[in-house]
This record gives sequence, C-alpha cells and structure tokens, in this order.
Amino acid sequence: MSMSGTQSSAFKAAAGFPASASYSLFVGFAIAISLLWAAWAVYSCYRGWATGNLDRVIALPAVIRSVALCLILAVFVLS
Repeated sequence: MSMSGTQSSAFKAAAGFPASASYSLFVGFAIAISLLWAAWAVYSCYRGWATGNLDRVIALPAVIRSVALCLILAVFVLS
C-alpha cells in the first residue's frame, strides 16, 4: 500500500526527507547487519576448523547456511 500525494507531502514536511529515503535506510541497514553477521559466522567457523576445535562436517554446513540465509534475506528485502 503506497501513500497518497497528501500523505507523502505531510511525511516530507514532518520528517524533512521523503519516505523512500527511510525505506532505503532500512534496506541498507538490514543487508549490512546480515552480511556482518554472516562474516562473523564464517570467520568463527574457519577459526574453529583451523585450530582443530570444529570438525569439517559441522563447519561446512554452518557456512553454507549462513550464506544461504543472507541470500534469502536479500531476496525478500530487495524485492
């Protein structure tokens, strides 16, 4: 549901920026947080695997799930 012209102008007058800018901010924030989380998860898996504390059978699916989760979130948020 989109805003009417009156609602858009009222939003811009009250907030000082258009509603599309807040949408872009939300999308950017969601993607950035998910990518940071995935990078942390992949790095943690690598560090555990490299030190021998984590088996490859556990580390590889965790990395694949992290990347897949970021891709799914990106599809939902950017569509």
